[in-house]
Amino acid sequence: MEDDVRFTVPLFTPREAAQHLGMPRSTLRAWLTNKAGPAPLVHRVDPDVRRGSSVPFIAMIEAHVLRGFRALGLTPTEIKSAVTRLRRELGTEFALASSRLATDGVSLLVDMSDTFERPRWERARDGQRVIDEIIGDYLRFVIWPPGGDEYPNRLRLRTYEGADVIIDPRFGFGQPILERSKIKVEDILDAFRSGEGNRVIADEFGIETEEVEAIIRARLRAA
Repeated sequence: MEDDVRFTVPLFTPREAAQHLGMPRSTLRAWLTNKAGPAPLVHRVDPDVRRGSSVPFIAMIEAHVLRGFRALGLTPTEIKSAVTRLRRELGTEFALASSRLATDGVSLLVDMSDTFERPRWERARDGQRVIDEIIGDYLRFVIWPPGGDEYPNRLRLRTYEGADVIIDPRFGFGQPILERSKIKVEDILDAFRSGEGNRVIADEFGIETEEVEAIIRARLRAA
């Protein structure tokens, strides 16, 4: 992992990461601090400057998946227990980003369900179906490269509903971009802040007006 930019290059501050993921900053900060086994729930790297970027790509995947755990109704203590066991059983501290989460990891979650405070998750009679559906819904935003690489190289950001916004360390220095055109989201927002209309922005960048509107709507909602 030492030379893999997915793990080693900080892309965002915790505030920026939380904004892109559409989650409370306090929750992400807790995940970056609280440990599950030998590592924090969500990994971080030391920033180059004080209060600089410390959230790498792999951490964005982990935080995105942990939101699925919250959607299952797990408490912070239950989340910590689940992640600790997943890491131990899958043999990697990056279990939340492993492609095996969709198979072996879900099976482990099903096995663990009876040990938590919510027997069979209390959300449906079939606890396994609940786990499959919720975790599967989150994993569909995670893209693994072909060729057997265990860890993803792309994350679609569900917060930008109406625009296919992704994070991919290979493009745009890892900043959010439109998947098809590779245009940075921030460039579109800069044009909006300068007073340009949505249709003008769309024509300037060669994208759809609906994409511009979705990006602006998502950022305003986050603000």
